[in-house]
Amino acid sequence: MLEAAADDPATLRTIATVAKRTNPDAAQEIDLRVRDLDKARAAAREAQLADQGVLEGWAGQGEAGGFTSSGNTNVTGVSLGVTLNKETRKAVHKLRGQFDWQRDSGVTTRERVLAGYEGNFNINPRLYALTTLSFERDRFSGINTRYAGSLGFGYRVSLGPQFRLAVEAGPALRQTNFTNGNQQGSIAARGGLNSRWVINQNLSFTEEASVYIDSFNTSFTSLTALTARLNTALSARASFQVNTEANPPAGRKNADTTSRATIVYSF
Repeated sequence: MLEAAADDPATLRTIATVAKRTNPDAAQEIDLRVRDLDKARAAAREAQLADQGVLEGWAGQGEAGGFTSSGNTNVTGVSLGVTLNKETRKAVHKLRGQFDWQRDSGVTTRERVLAGYEGNFNINPRLYALTTLSFERDRFSGINTRYAGSLGFGYRVSLGPQFRLAVEAGPALRQTNFTNGNQQGSIAARGGLNSRWVINQNLSFTEEASVYIDSFNTSFTSLTALTARLNTALSARASFQVNTEANPPAGRKNADTTSRATIVYSF
C-alpha cells in the first residue's frame, strides 16, 4: 500500500500513520520505507526537471465566471483568468492574466486588465531571489496603463505539510499613465505575501497580497480565494479582491473591491 501511494506525499503519510497504528511493532520499518519512497520520488522529479525543454513542463489553470464590484464602479460582469506555472531545477516561473469586463446598453462600464510574470530563483530550499513584471489597466479607477518591475528576495516559512507561506521584499520601478493625462514614474519598495492552506484533499484557501510604496503613492492589492475541487480537472472558486490607492486621481475613490465566483479548469 505504501508503494501504491508513493507519488502522493499526503496520502502516503496517511497510510503510514494507519499502518503504524495497526502494526506498532513495525513502526520503525514503516518510517524507513516512507523515507526511502520520499527520496526516490525526489530523485525522479529531479531527473524529470533536468530533461524537460523550454516549452515542456508548463501546467496551469483557466477560470471563467462572474464578478461584482464596488468602489469606483458598482457593476456585475464577466471574469476570465489564466495562470501558467513551470518548475525547473533552480526556479519557478509563473505567468498570470486576469480580465474583468461589463458592458451595458452599448457602453463599457467595467474593464480591468492585469498581466504579469514572476520568477523565483532558488538560493536554498527556503530563500529565493525574485523578479516580477506586471501590466495593469483600469480606466474606471483612473489608471490608463501601469507598468511595474521589481527585484528582491523571498523567504518560505514552513508551518507544516498543509500550510505554505512566503514573504517577499525588494526595490521596484513603476510607471503610471493616468486617464487625466498625468504621468508618474517612481522608484518604489515592494512587499509581498503568498500563502496556501490545504484544508483537506478537496478544499484549499489562498491569500496573495502585494504593496508598492513610493514618494507619491502607496498601492495595495489583496486576493483571497477558497477553492473546492469538484473532480480531477474542475474546481469551484470564490474570491475577494481589494485594491487601494493612497493617492488616487482627483474624483476617484481610494478603494475598489471585486468578488468573483468562477469555475476553474486545471491542465
